[in-house]
Amino acid sequence: MTPKTELLKQQLRIEVPVICGPMYPGSNPELVAAVSEAGGMGVVQPISMTHIYRHDFREGLRLIKSLTDKPFGVNFTLMDGVKVYEQRNRQWMDIAIEEGVKFFLTSLGNPKPIVRIAREHGITVYHDVTTRAFAQKALDAGVDGLNCVNNRAGGQTGQISPQEMLDALAGIDLPLVCAGGVGDENDFRLMLAAGYAGCQLGTRFLATKECQVPDDYKQAIVDHGEDNIVWTNKLAGTFSSVIRTPDIERLG
Repeated sequence: MTPKTELLKQQLRIEVPVICGPMYPGSNPELVAAVSEAGGMGVVQPISMTHIYRHDFREGLRLIKSLTDKPFGVNFTLMDGVKVYEQRNRQWMDIAIEEGVKFFLTSLGNPKPIVRIAREHGITVYHDVTTRAFAQKALDAGVDGLNCVNNRAGGQTGQISPQEMLDALAGIDLPLVCAGGVGDENDFRLMLAAGYAGCQLGTRFLATKECQVPDDYKQAIVDHGEDNIVWTNKLAGTFSSVIRTPDIERLG
């Protein structure tokens, strides 16, 4: 293990440098708890847990804590200037703090306000980045590590390869997490050997028994490989990697 891998493990209080999620359809408490119980870091996506799985946010966190005594994290998607969303994020954040969560993973937006609050409560913050420019902004905001979303990530994706991402972020003295393209232990070892401190996996866990997405969704994950994946910007406004289906073909 590299020094940055050891730092990541210390920061996140985990045994294995693996972060699970956050996945919009795959954030049920049972999956989050299973990943943490196995030694990684399960991450809750609040909208998924409350709107798909219909858990009250606090009760969902407490359910996770009833299933594992290991650490888990919460993801906050930041939409700067959208007051209703900012207020909801702050409510979720206050609940997460009260329930003892010690890891925040932020996406989009400026993480600086989150970092300020997290510092007051001993919480580690990692931020999703896709370019050197975004990484520098996150660095300036004071984050503890970078979640490096590459062009093999499921869902909302980056546009450069894992190696190009490492090259682009050369000289940044924070743990870097490879987010995208890691599906088995060999991929995991290769990314650590390349220089990443850890890896984030999402799609790989969707077909597990702990994940509560529908069976046909799981079967689609199993049946389709990388050659079946396309990009579209018609779903979320940013590039997303999805399975090529007739509906996606019509969207473009």
